[in-house]
Amino acid sequence: MNQKDNTTLILRLKPLLSGFLLWILCQTNASAQRLRDCAFSPLYQQKVMSMKNAFLSRQAFEDSIRHLVQQKKSRSGRTAEAIIRIPVVVHVIHDNRDSLTIGGQKNSNISVQQIESQIRVLNEDYRRKEGTNGYNTNPVGADMEIEFYLANRDPNGNVSTGIIRRYRDKSIYSINEDLEDISKISYWPSDRYLNIWVLPDIYSYLGYGQFPASGSVDGLNPDYPNAALTDGIFVGCQYVGTTGYLADQTYALGRTVTHEVGHWLGLIHTWGDEYCGTDYCDDTPPTESSNSTRFCNDRYSTCVSGQTTRNMIENYLDYSPDACMNVFTQDQKNRVRAVLELSPRRRLLVNNNNSLSETATLQLKIYSNPVQNQTLYFDATYQGLHSITYQLTTTQGSILINTQLNNQPSSSYSLPVNHLTRGTYILTFNTDTEKASARIVIP
Repeated sequence: MNQKDNTTLILRLKPLLSGFLLWILCQTNASAQRLRDCAFSPLYQQKVMSMKNAFLSRQAFEDSIRHLVQQKKSRSGRTAEAIIRIPVVVHVIHDNRDSLTIGGQKNSNISVQQIESQIRVLNEDYRRKEGTNGYNTNPVGADMEIEFYLANRDPNGNVSTGIIRRYRDKSIYSINEDLEDISKISYWPSDRYLNIWVLPDIYSYLGYGQFPASGSVDGLNPDYPNAALTDGIFVGCQYVGTTGYLADQTYALGRTVTHEVGHWLGLIHTWGDEYCGTDYCDDTPPTESSNSTRFCNDRYSTCVSGQTTRNMIENYLDYSPDACMNVFTQDQKNRVRAVLELSPRRRLLVNNNNSLSETATLQLKIYSNPVQNQTLYFDATYQGLHSITYQLTTTQGSILINTQLNNQPSSSYSLPVNHLTRGTYILTFNTDTEKASARIVIP
């Protein structure tokens, strides 16, 4: 072939080569923009269902849930009389060598603002709050009556922001292999806190929420070894909250964590992780498969012979884009409330963190005033969750101790005052709407 023929062949092939390269580029970009997928089903099958008697124990757990739900319905028609509040600790496991740099694009050491936006979304979604993305008018939609707040005390009783930051030179984690290693980096007791581990990235998945242990139902316990140490939520940092480092606008409204917390509370995917499977909730329509798309278009199933039913793509336990999601159902609420009573760690967590009753207005209760044992103890009770500030000042107004926390329920507090001289001081406590103060005497 002469030079002229070579030139002609190249010119003829050029459009084909360009098209092929463009196709490759499109495929690469498409794979980078992954669809929602959580590791709940494969990991549960791997770790739990492979254990001896696991199937029988799981079935006993489901039977116990069903029985408790029916008991509650027959007694009062409600599943709970009080709002349950769950303290959250967020472990930011980042790969930024400059640990002092917090926040910004492509920085896995995400900002406080990004974390707080996720707590806000959880409360909007689980409380079905009007005027937010979490509100719906679905006839079976439910206010779950569960609220979340960043823990204000660590396991030793010290004041905390509920955010722990740890550096590790690793940029992507495997849900199948790395959970225990992640827990060794940072962990708080899972019978007192909801652990949320935020990672630089997770291979193949957006996140994972660990299903609750069934305890000793009928003498069986499918709680695999070290389950308590990995009990919580694992999520890629780019799918946390609504602001900051968000890699994909399809999942930029914080619903990945809402979905995974649903698993942590005992909920199952709406399609039951199999063709027309069950999620044990009668008011979620039977569904052939997940809505693994980037769209909120209606989808339909024919799981019931001779009937076509619309899938509840807006349910938080589907795989829909964040913008589609805004529904927990009443049966899902009933199930969660039963799980919180039957699962040992969940029951302990609720009992350990819901001892103070709300009051109609802000109330301060001071213990041992004058102060004894060099520690000031007090309770602050009010309604709902508030951003709070409490200060200890001199009678002249000089600030000696100042603490600010967001999304806090009624709580007990302790302040070490061994560094202060004898005298009278002023304790001031502020919520979003109220203020209370008390005179404190240090003898």
